[in-house]
Amino acid sequence: MSKYYICKKNNKIGERHMKSIKHQLIWVMLLLVLVPFIVSSFMGHYFISTNYEKEIKENNKMLANAVADQVSAFIDKAYTVTEEIVHNNDVKSFIAEKQKNVIVGTVQRNNYFDLLFIQGTDGMQTAKTRGVLGDRSNRWWFKKIMEDKKPFVSKSYYSKTGNIPVTSILIPIYDEDNNLKGIMGSDLKLDYLQMIIEKFSTGENKYACVIDGEGVVIAHIDKKQVSELYNYKNLTKTVLVKDINGKVVFDEKGNEKTEIQKIKIPNKLQEITNKALNGESGVVEYVDNNGSKVISAYTAIRLPGNSNHWAVITVQKKAEAMAFVTDVQKRNGFVAVGLILLVIFVAYKVSNRITKPIIYMMKLMEEASDGDLTVISNIKSNNEIGKLSESFNKMIKGMKKLIERISEMSKSIDESSELLAETTEESAAAIDEVARTIAEVANGANEQAKDIELGVDAASDLSQEIEKMSVQIKESKKYADQVYHINNKGIEAMKLLEDKTFESNEASKQVEKVVNDLSEKTKTIDHIVETIMSISEQTNLLALNAAIEAARAGDAGRGFAVVAEEVRKLAEGTGESSNNVREIITTIQNDVRFAQEAMQTSKIVVEEQNKAIQHTQETFKHIAKAVETIVDKINSMVYSVESISISKDKVMSVIQNVSNVSEETAASSQQVSASTEEQTASIEQLSSLAEELEQMVKELDETIKVFKLNDELKNNSILA
Repeated sequence: MSKYYICKKNNKIGERHMKSIKHQLIWVMLLLVLVPFIVSSFMGHYFISTNYEKEIKENNKMLANAVADQVSAFIDKAYTVTEEIVHNNDVKSFIAEKQKNVIVGTVQRNNYFDLLFIQGTDGMQTAKTRGVLGDRSNRWWFKKIMEDKKPFVSKSYYSKTGNIPVTSILIPIYDEDNNLKGIMGSDLKLDYLQMIIEKFSTGENKYACVIDGEGVVIAHIDKKQVSELYNYKNLTKTVLVKDINGKVVFDEKGNEKTEIQKIKIPNKLQEITNKALNGESGVVEYVDNNGSKVISAYTAIRLPGNSNHWAVITVQKKAEAMAFVTDVQKRNGFVAVGLILLVIFVAYKVSNRITKPIIYMMKLMEEASDGDLTVISNIKSNNEIGKLSESFNKMIKGMKKLIERISEMSKSIDESSELLAETTEESAAAIDEVARTIAEVANGANEQAKDIELGVDAASDLSQEIEKMSVQIKESKKYADQVYHINNKGIEAMKLLEDKTFESNEASKQVEKVVNDLSEKTKTIDHIVETIMSISEQTNLLALNAAIEAARAGDAGRGFAVVAEEVRKLAEGTGESSNNVREIITTIQNDVRFAQEAMQTSKIVVEEQNKAIQHTQETFKHIAKAVETIVDKINSMVYSVESISISKDKVMSVIQNVSNVSEETAASSQQVSASTEEQTASIEQLSSLAEELEQMVKELDETIKVFKLNDELKNNSILA
């Protein structure tokens, strides 16, 4: 019984191992599906976010350039108008009335001027569109132009009369002999710049600002920075002085008192302000005062004359700009979660389908190892599991027939041993009778001795045959053990089949589906990219045509030419992004080829699985041969039993001869008595051998009882 316990224990261990295989199936399928998905998603997200961020920076750069172009165009226009006034003969005449008529008419036609004035080389104003004429010889801008004798645009300042920021365009006036006669000045309203930046801004998340040559903010969506003269270069602002009641304090002349206060801005913002004022341009990232990451583009505004550069700075919050990429990342996360759940579900179903019939077969093996030969596998399938089930049923059927045959032989031997025992008892009784009548034996002593010797020989032959039968039974047990060990080999082959089935399923089902789906998606994306590139090329051509038409239109088409150039740059950027997307598709297609290589590996695993099945079939063939050998040995046992029967007949014949001769024996009673004692001992030995044979038959019968041979089949059904 210990051997059956070991087999049962091994089957329990195998069942636990099957559970681990189920988990391994799920994990491997998860890895095979999710690793390519995660890698491709990560790479896609990386390339998309990188390109999208690059495009955002490029858009900010374009926005800064567009604002700079419009500001520059506005200043150039005002400068041109001022320059035309300088060349007017009425202005050169320095007749105050004529000069005033010219500048007043100019202001009426161009409402972006706050004030126009003309003054002589002595600093005294000769004409002015409004207000009282005065001496301005002590002003810094007068001293500068008298020294340099070159036109320039001044730094901005806040006009108290207009309550708006303004800047002055100052141009020297020369007579026909190129002698300096005076200065023409025009104060330009900068509120138009506020309109420009508001047109290009979308609130706090994306806006632009304009900074003059001294670093002072002159246009900003936060108008407080304009009114308080925020200086990004010196990190200062100018605020009104107020009393404890919150009222503005005035000085002795009636002017509002102001004071300079420090401001705090990101170091990067101060740095790009200085770069832009030095004529540089670019795009940077930094963290603003609210702790938010922003993308900022900067560029210089080149002013006419001997003027310092102004600057345009755009600011866009990165989180808002990259919202599209973040949304894509979230969607990919939802898809990944859904895919994980789907793969777990499919893997669970597939692993159950693979391991359930194997566990079922192992349980049947366990019951059979406990001696129940009524078990039968009801697995019906066209795969290797079905073949294994069929072979198992054949093995159980063969074992059942073998045990039944052994049982029948055991019964036959038991009957023969009982008959032999009865015969020996009768022989003993007859010998007792002979002993009582020994005195009457007189004749035939010699013949009786010979017959007794023959009886001894016959008994000896019977003993030898019994020994042969014992040897045959031991050999039968040996081959039964061999059947047991070969059966264990069948179980090991079944475990190998289980492993290979797992790998085959893992490599053949899920990977092919994922590869095909991914391949189709890359083709669809490729078509979309081709369409985008086609649109980009057409847009580029349209922009080129627009630029040509704008060039034909001359100055009237200058603004349209700027727009056409920006459209062309946008089309080129779209084309570059499309090429980048195509490179991403190529990377994904390489991953598809990698997955196809994994499918080739699956085919190799299937071949190994077939070899394992062949090994299992060979194992069961060995079992069949062992069973045949057992049958042959049992046949020999039958022959030995027949020999015992023949020996028994000889003993009976000898005893009969002894009885006949004893009637004739009259003499030599002592000698006959001694012979009788020897014969009695032989009969007792024969009786002992018969008892031993009977005991062996009982032990064999007890062993056979372990096996259940009822023909009623169990209802063990399972789907394979």
